[in-house]
Amino acid sequence: MTNLRVLRVELEAPVCSFRYPHFLVGRQLTFDMPPPATIFGHVASALGEWPDPASFRFAYWCSVLGKGEDLENQQIITPGSGRFSVDRQTYAKTLDATVQPVRREFLLGVRLVLYLDRLDFAEAFLQPRFPVVLGRSQDLACYTSIEEVTLEQSDRGYFEETLLPADFRKRTARGITVLMPRYVGPPPLREPTFASFIVLRDWVYCGSPEEGDRFGARQLLHLQNEPLTLWIDPESPEKYGVHRALWFHSFVEKA
Repeated sequence: MTNLRVLRVELEAPVCSFRYPHFLVGRQLTFDMPPPATIFGHVASALGEWPDPASFRFAYWCSVLGKGEDLENQQIITPGSGRFSVDRQTYAKTLDATVQPVRREFLLGVRLVLYLDRLDFAEAFLQPRFPVVLGRSQDLACYTSIEEVTLEQSDRGYFEETLLPADFRKRTARGITVLMPRYVGPPPLREPTFASFIVLRDWVYCGSPEEGDRFGARQLLHLQNEPLTLWIDPESPEKYGVHRALWFHSFVEKA
């Protein structure tokens, strides 16, 4: 197969945050890019139902204008005791709540270009079931383009502002390795699974072995008996004579 028809969804959000799930108090950090679980939730929101996580894959590139920080109030709920009165009526107190300010990081000017290998999802993005958000429920976003595109197979391209699998670490020292939520199951259990990924903010080049070392540390290493076959978006910006490469991720373990 030398071509692949996919759905390309472009959206923009003025502000969004992808909280590190294991930080509950203190400063709330954000991932620099949406975790796979966030992508799955976004797709489910557009569909209005919980899709089979094994039924589709995704790739994306994500750019941001900057990162900021602000104070945000958290409502801390604890079991209550005693009684309270309202309009001369006395009631048992079951909960106590306190307001706790917390520092939260957020991303500014986010643009996400999402590729899905499910063309039949197009109608859901044209008429999403729920409000379009990226990250938290208050992080409103909007779609700017929804279309089918044809990707081309190649051994040359560049990765930039994207998410790569952790096993790319043996090919490059670029990017930051992070543990991200890969998938969060349906209620009531909402059981999460995690996986390691490389958040690549800058770019790396992938060429054929015959080209040699063109870009030093920015060039992906070629591993013996592990050739790389890339999917290229021919409509993406061209850099050093090649187009943007995409790597498709799954929400579940490979069979």
